[in-house]
Amino acid sequence: MKFKLKALALAAVASASTLTFAEETASEHSFSGNIGVLSSYVLRGNTLGLENSGATINGGLDYNHASGFYAGWWGSTLEYADLPNAFENDFYAGYNGSINDDLGYTLGLTYYYYYDVETSDLNGFETMLGLTYKDFGVTAQTLLEDTGWGNAGDTYIKGTYSYALPHDFSLDTALGLYYYSDSGDFEGEAFTTTEDFGFRHFDIGVSKAIADTGVTASMNYIIGGKLRDDTSLKNKVVLGLSYSF
Repeated sequence: MKFKLKALALAAVASASTLTFAEETASEHSFSGNIGVLSSYVLRGNTLGLENSGATINGGLDYNHASGFYAGWWGSTLEYADLPNAFENDFYAGYNGSINDDLGYTLGLTYYYYYDVETSDLNGFETMLGLTYKDFGVTAQTLLEDTGWGNAGDTYIKGTYSYALPHDFSLDTALGLYYYSDSGDFEGEAFTTTEDFGFRHFDIGVSKAIADTGVTASMNYIIGGKLRDDTSLKNKVVLGLSYSF
């Protein structure tokens, strides 16, 4: 349930007689959450190495302060062949600011932690820089350390655009690009890098809020690009159902 914390301000005015009054002010703190199910978990357009080939459950909790500071957690079930109980945890914090009414920015840091995974090689920090202009957005996420899924310096660039359609439908698009570092502790073992920069994926989908229930249904079509070793990715449809509170 999304809720607001309310503060009570008291003021006194001295004149011929004393008047005391209370004024309710807007909250500086807000909390929200979400839970959903996807037909499969596709990480950054990688349709060949699915995080979960079957239905996956995910959810998150978020805190926002009026100053622009935010923090939160997001998690998802995984389905690795030898790790049936693995779970991804994303812990993040940062700052959202605005330049004017149309232009905004984000500075953030994320820590990826994989539960019930025998090795800690998958865990790592990543920075996030973002800009928004009206319904457009672009983010750049840069890995800060070598992990089993990337080298320090790898940068995922994502552009998004959403357009409101009639009857509470929304057109949602995303373009994913990748800059790859070719040097790291796991290079040549967990993966091989032959490309410096490439097109990763393009998504186009529709979503619809179901009345005032907090539930949103979505269908997303992923057009696959290529991986860091120039392997071509397949196209894929992902269906989703989420509830926000």
